[in-house]
Amino acid sequence: MMATVAATALTLGSLTTKHFDEYVPRDIRANVAYRSDVLRQAQSDPLFVAQLLQMCSEDPLFYICTFCYSYSPKDSAYGDPRTPFNLYDLQCETILEMLECINKGLDCATPKSRGVGASWMCLTSVEWCWHFRDFLSFLMVSRKQDLVDDSGNSDSLFWKIDYLHKYQPRWLLPTGRHKGQKDPNRKLLRMVNADNKSAIIGESTTGNIGVGGRHTAIFFDEFALMEQGYAALTGSRDVTNCRLFNSTPRGQNHFYDVCEKVAARVIRLHWTRHDLFKRGLYTMDDTGKVTLLDDFTGIVRFRERGAKDVQEVLFPDDYPFQSCSRFKLRSPWFDWECTRCASDQEISQELEVDFLGSDFQFFSPEFIQVLINEYCTPPVLRGRLHYDSATLEPYEFEIDDKGPLEIWFGLTGSGNHLSDRSFCQGRRFGLGSDVSFGTGASNSATSVVDLDNGRKVALWKDPNTDPDQFADETIALAKWFGNGYMIWDASGPAGKTFSNRVMDRKYSKVYYRTGDGRGRAKMSDVPGYFLNAEDRAVLLRDYRWKLHERMFLNVSESGLKECLQFMVQPGGKVEHSKALNSPDPRGAREAHGDEAIADALASRLLTFEPKELQVVKPEVPWMSPAWRLQQEELQLAEASQEDW
Repeated sequence: MMATVAATALTLGSLTTKHFDEYVPRDIRANVAYRSDVLRQAQSDPLFVAQLLQMCSEDPLFYICTFCYSYSPKDSAYGDPRTPFNLYDLQCETILEMLECINKGLDCATPKSRGVGASWMCLTSVEWCWHFRDFLSFLMVSRKQDLVDDSGNSDSLFWKIDYLHKYQPRWLLPTGRHKGQKDPNRKLLRMVNADNKSAIIGESTTGNIGVGGRHTAIFFDEFALMEQGYAALTGSRDVTNCRLFNSTPRGQNHFYDVCEKVAARVIRLHWTRHDLFKRGLYTMDDTGKVTLLDDFTGIVRFRERGAKDVQEVLFPDDYPFQSCSRFKLRSPWFDWECTRCASDQEISQELEVDFLGSDFQFFSPEFIQVLINEYCTPPVLRGRLHYDSATLEPYEFEIDDKGPLEIWFGLTGSGNHLSDRSFCQGRRFGLGSDVSFGTGASNSATSVVDLDNGRKVALWKDPNTDPDQFADETIALAKWFGNGYMIWDASGPAGKTFSNRVMDRKYSKVYYRTGDGRGRAKMSDVPGYFLNAEDRAVLLRDYRWKLHERMFLNVSESGLKECLQFMVQPGGKVEHSKALNSPDPRGAREAHGDEAIADALASRLLTFEPKELQVVKPEVPWMSPAWRLQQEELQLAEASQEDW
């Protein structure tokens, strides 16, 4: 361990691990004997007690591994659930990092596997500060009040802190704490240190976390499960400089955003870092060759997934190693836990700290990886297309490493400005477009597919182009590809703006929906594809089938990886994970897998019926019968959009 943890702020002062390193045995039997010897000597030696108090206040690891117990009935089903909190290396490192975040006023997120002791680590970090530092204030939050403070519930946060104090000697505890629940400074959802005035307060999740107060730190336990997670994020930001977020993943929700978007220190508590769980760590390549990643040997339990019989085998000699196609690292512990999980989704959620895998994915991750290996290559060129702003006729491609257009074919010519258009001669192209508001929240994207061989040949995407300008860019791109056919998501305000622009520009080769919403297969006057909830699922199922049959050959790794963000909801509804968890309605509609949707729309053109593509119709006179019919169809199209 390190000798001193330096602090740039004065919240906690300087911490050390020198006492822990020098005195505390790591072996569990030796540690239990050491604890007994310390307590025995302290009974008759006041100077020794004073020395111990000083050492505890300087060294949190010494304090925890000498005087703290955790409660673990799961691991002590036939014995004493009182377990000496004898920290593993992972736990030592994590507690020191948490204390550093409290000290420096930094947010900290701990996405975790089940069983690594994350809640106890957070609580002992907070309790040590409360125990040995003056005038601090901590707020503990969970999704229900019973999980914050309930004297009869061992899962509640305050119950665990009470338990830490229950087995400590009276001389170590603040005044009155030896009385337990009768301590006058221990109230419901509140614990005050009578000696140094530090306090721990509890709340259940609301959008008004800590409003009106200020705290040294806030601890959010199992944050991914909190229904008002985004409101809690907003409400807590000005209440404290340090927020400790602890949770297993539950898809790409507010906890995912904390780990990926908030400026928080992320401590990933994966099972492969735990001393016990990683014993016998191994991996296996595609040929079945096993590589052992440590030197563990011993008798382990094993059973096949779905089987009832339990075997005890010698590892590694007699061990039946499992395939690593989905989960790359395994161990006997991991293999056993997998047999206790009902699905790969549960494994991803509870063990693998996998935000995407913790939802039920619409596209198979294994199959997407096969496609990436088979077809994906970097684009040949990247740049931007220049065109006449009045006619939208393109005249050159400019090579630019920061440009929005990627192409998977070469252009003849020299220099950075290329006017070659021979690539489109004798070929047909389709363009699928997904439209965003252009506010930076998500990309607008256009995917270009060669309709003769199904190969994706180009991708245009940018998050800051408004729908009108994006329509111009797409029309110019369609003209560059020999007047390619266009299809786009026409739903919502952004889609409607894009549609109007295409109509104003009189571009002719556009997709028109069939059916008028009343069962008649007549041609609609409404261009574009309307992605309501039902049609989105239909489109993505069709796209998945075309990928499987190799009808659509996607060469873009980013596009294929976006497929993994689509999740199956109850009733078969397919949604993008960000749309399910976005904090604001407009952002929810924007964040919906832009490139993947553009690819799916482009793939629709591979099997379109000729009547679905037609030239733009002339404008009809206002209030004429044809005008009224057109307005009726527009209203029906908009009414069919569930999300709008």
